[in-house]
Order: sequence, then structure tokens, then C-alpha cells
Amino acid sequence: MLLFKIVSPYLITPREIRELNNNSNLPYKFISPIEEFDEEGWEKELGYNEVKYVDSREDYIMFNGYPDLSNSYKLTYLSIDDPEFSLFGICVGNNMTFVDSIMKKNGYRRKTDDYEYYKGKIHISLATDRIKKGDKVMETLRAFIISIRSSDWFRKGYYK
Repeated sequence: MLLFKIVSPYLITPREIRELNNNSNLPYKFISPIEEFDEEGWEKELGYNEVKYVDSREDYIMFNGYPDLSNSYKLTYLSIDDPEFSLFGICVGNNMTFVDSIMKKNGYRRKTDDYEYYKGKIHISLATDRIKKGDKVMETLRAFIISIRSSDWFRKGYYK
């Protein structure tokens, strides 16, 4: 059992991450290795324990050590406001009431009044635009921020 607990984070993609990958039109998959990433059209920025790629729209993708900040860099963070991007059928410009219902339908829970959703190790934060029409305020989706947290079971933290 101990061997399974040590080896499984390196070999098994958690169900929530597979679900996220299967329901987005991003050409790259979460927790895919950095070696599979096509750098063309992206500017590379190196940071401590991370590699960040920024495109001309200022969308960005980050690769961190995963699992447990290991030496294997994998896609763990996405910030995107591209209207072509879709997650569970949700796109930039959708009404937030609709977005909230879809996120809850897919098992994500909201902890605050902000549009921040959690499921397992996945954290999705949604930026909004507010449009005032008469007495009503309408909120629409402006951008997605998706991050995958590692378990840090090995307690490596930033001290590897």
C-alpha cells in the first residue's frame, strides 16, 4: 500500500484532471510534461521552480514540478481570456448565472461570493465583467484562471 501511495501520483492522472482535460478545447492537457509543449508563438519566462509561457494576448500557461514540486515540470496553471476557449461548454461572454449552474452541475463547489470553484486539487477562478442595465447588474465571464495543486505528500515544498 505504501508503494502505491508513493508511485501513484507519478503514474495515475486523477479523475478530476482527466475530466478537466476531456471537457476543454485547450490543445495542451493539464499535468502533461513540458516536453510536449510547442513553444512557437509563446515567450518563455523562467522563475524559481516554474516555467511560464506568455502569448501575444497576455494569456499564459505555467509549468511547475508535479507531483510535489518534483523535477518533472508539468502544466499546472492556465490564465486565458480567449473567446475561443471552452470549458464544460462555458465561454468568455457567457452570463454568470449560466456559468455557475454549469460549474455546480460538474461537481465544483463555490466557497465564497466570488466566482472561485474547487474540486479535488483543481481551483478555477473566473473573472467577470459587470454591465449595468437600468436597475439590474448583469455579470458575464471575462477570463478563466485554472490551477492544479500538488498534494505535497512528500513535503518537498520549495526546499528540494
